[in-house]
Amino acid sequence: MFGIHRSISVFLLSLGLLFSVNVKAAGSVEMQVESIIRQALTGYNNAMEAEDTAEWVKYFSDNVSRQSPLSNQSGKKDFTEFFNAEFKAFKAKYEVKQIIVHGRTAAIVYTWEAQHKASGDFLKVPMVAIYDMDTSGRFSAVTYYFDTAKLGKFSKDMAGN
Repeated sequence: MFGIHRSISVFLLSLGLLFSVNVKAAGSVEMQVESIIRQALTGYNNAMEAEDTAEWVKYFSDNVSRQSPLSNQSGKKDFTEFFNAEFKAFKAKYEVKQIIVHGRTAAIVYTWEAQHKASGDFLKVPMVAIYDMDTSGRFSAVTYYFDTAKLGKFSKDMAGN
């Protein structure tokens, strides 16, 4: 009798483990992507504080593409020029609310908190960004989603102009 209960318990435990889909194995792709995205987002804040664009763009591949409601860039040169302009115009940081990872893709929900350097005005813009990582461990694409009206008169500075 005791053997039957034990067998049933082992069977049910095995079944439960078989169908648990939210468990990530140590070293899984998702865990690696999440770790790198957390490093990169902290890297943005640190790079912005140091006014060092290179510390931010190092997380992206040479063929990176960037898309947003205001502008698109393709290639590391254009990507870097965009962030040079952003770092020149704003003192900003990412306040991360949530990170969701599937495979090599990460969706980040955050608030971009910034001060426009020339005017001293403050902005808080809720955003979502989708980052795609290539096999080298760098991001090859990033797409930003946000309400451009939240930027008001500063939208031209976010367009990389």
